[in-house]
Amino acid sequence: MSSPTSPPSASPPSASPSEASKPLYTLDIPVDRTLGRDVFIYDANDPDKVLGGLILTNGVTNANLYAMVEIIIIFNGSFSLLDGDGTKIDRDDDPLRPGNYFIDVDGRFVNTLL
Repeated sequence: MSSPTSPPSASPPSASPSEASKPLYTLDIPVDRTLGRDVFIYDANDPDKVLGGLILTNGVTNANLYAMVEIIIIFNGSFSLLDGDGTKIDRDDDPLRPGNYFIDVDGRFVNTLL
């Protein structure tokens, strides 16, 4: 127990100053974060720029993808998702299939978390 006049220690007493300044953990984020993804999201008006994507796992539905898009992008209007052939994807509980999906916006993107 420390005395009332001594400040609490920021690191264990045995840590050297250089060790105390090191982060407790580091993230090894790959430069190409698309590795392994099999679902890609694009703006239908700029189909060459990937906005995001995911690695598809069992149980992900079309409705889930709509919800994910609503989390990362704020719209000034309604939107639909189109598949690579330009067919509208219904917001339903059908399993999401691997592929490219394009956001078709009635208004415009207001903000993105990307």
